[in-house]
Amino acid sequence: MSALTGTGTLTRFILRRDRIRMSVWTVALVGTVAMTIPTLDEAFSTDAQRQARAALMDTPTGILFGGPGYGLDDYTLGAMVVNELTMSLLIATAIMSILHVVRHTRAEEESGRAELLRAGVLGSGAQMTAALVTVALLNLVIGGLSGALMAGYGLDATDSLAYGLGLGLAGLTFGAVTAVCAQLTEHGRAASGTAFLAVGLLFMARVVGDLAERGGGPSSWASPFAWVQQARVFDDLRWWPLALYPLSILALFGTAYALAGRRDLGAGLIPARPGPAAASPLLNGVFSLHLHQQRGSIIAWSVATFLFAISFGTLATEVEGMLDSNPDLMAMLGGAAEDVTAGFLGVMSGYVVMAAAAQGILSVLRARSEESAGRAELVLATAVGRVRWYGAALAVGVLSTSLLVVLGGLGIGIGALSSTDDSSWIGTMLESALSQLPVALAFVAATALAVGAVPRLMSLVWAWLGYSVFTTMLGALLGMPDWALNLSAFGMLPQPPVEPFEAAPAAVASAAILAALVLALAGFRRRDLAVG
Repeated sequence: MSALTGTGTLTRFILRRDRIRMSVWTVALVGTVAMTIPTLDEAFSTDAQRQARAALMDTPTGILFGGPGYGLDDYTLGAMVVNELTMSLLIATAIMSILHVVRHTRAEEESGRAELLRAGVLGSGAQMTAALVTVALLNLVIGGLSGALMAGYGLDATDSLAYGLGLGLAGLTFGAVTAVCAQLTEHGRAASGTAFLAVGLLFMARVVGDLAERGGGPSSWASPFAWVQQARVFDDLRWWPLALYPLSILALFGTAYALAGRRDLGAGLIPARPGPAAASPLLNGVFSLHLHQQRGSIIAWSVATFLFAISFGTLATEVEGMLDSNPDLMAMLGGAAEDVTAGFLGVMSGYVVMAAAAQGILSVLRARSEESAGRAELVLATAVGRVRWYGAALAVGVLSTSLLVVLGGLGIGIGALSSTDDSSWIGTMLESALSQLPVALAFVAATALAVGAVPRLMSLVWAWLGYSVFTTMLGALLGMPDWALNLSAFGMLPQPPVEPFEAAPAAVASAAILAALVLALAGFRRRDLAVG
């Protein structure tokens, strides 16, 4: 029996098992492309309107989320679509690929299902190969349909083909990165966290390179986020940057298979540290238990958020330098350089809140995982009540989310201080982050309510988070109506330093969060364990 025996059967099984999940991702991403092209064409129909938009894309915020900005001198519809949509699509495909590969590799080993399959006629490399084949099919279908849509709308067919191919190969590259990360640890959650950290570092490498040098600096070329845009589609097409994707994919695939051959099934290359023979005196309560279980995740999220926040804060120098070199740009963006810099850092603070909201959801879901695995029932069989057990889990979620918000604001302020020598940025950005704390906690409360009362509705919380991120990044660009924008959680409170803090909306939001947490505890107290 070869190492790849059974790969075809397992591939078909994954396609059937995930047919709805994969269809939703495809419809969402391709649908975004389908909506964006006519919206941009209608909103910026004249050359003057497009060149004004091009000037905005040449700002630090535009470069951060749009890339190096090729084609800005003659801003056609194709160049506009590439500059304003690519980073959002690549981030989404990275998340999709990470979750898919971990779900069908490390998570299967952790649950024990991989061992059952390997006990039959299944080769040692079939599971990872099937995961990579299916993630390749998913990404290439999304990229192919996106390119076909662009060509169908009248954009150049060759450039559309190159762009769709770049999107598909970029997503597959992120899947290959995840396959390597999945060999390091023995838990799916840790594998996902490691992959997200790696992708985050690659994104920051692209940001630093694009801001440091027009057209992209050396660090940009180290990131798969940059290569599809370095192909200069709809401007001056060149195919050779896309060749970096298959070279990287082959190298990562080879590394993943080599690492997989050096470990036991269910184990990671980084061995788990054995616990002490006796429990620590600090591990003497339910809250301590929940905190102990999540300590690794909290530390990883905190360190990553703080480091990325500092990195974003240090970009304030690039903002000021760009404005100094282009006074007309400063006037167009709102007069004083301090105002524009504050707006840029305020946007960065909003992304810290998004990260904190995602971590808060995952923290509360850890309680659901304990319940599904049967470990919660063992604890509740002792002298521990349901409200106490679930309340402690919610307390960990609230505190860890608050910690990330504080560290994010502090990190942005420290980064801005290091680049501008203005110590006032620390207090300003800390205030900006704290003013948005109720937004992040709203997702904690929504998750707590879903898990506590009706766990099968948990998908609605993820949908709300995805919708909020989507409308924050692309809502104004797509011309969404005000009522649709107001459904986003990230726009429900004013955000300093751009907008003044208002106590009344924050107080109302805090009261609603507290009420939701109380209802969550009441629901968990009444429903059966491990019931959706």
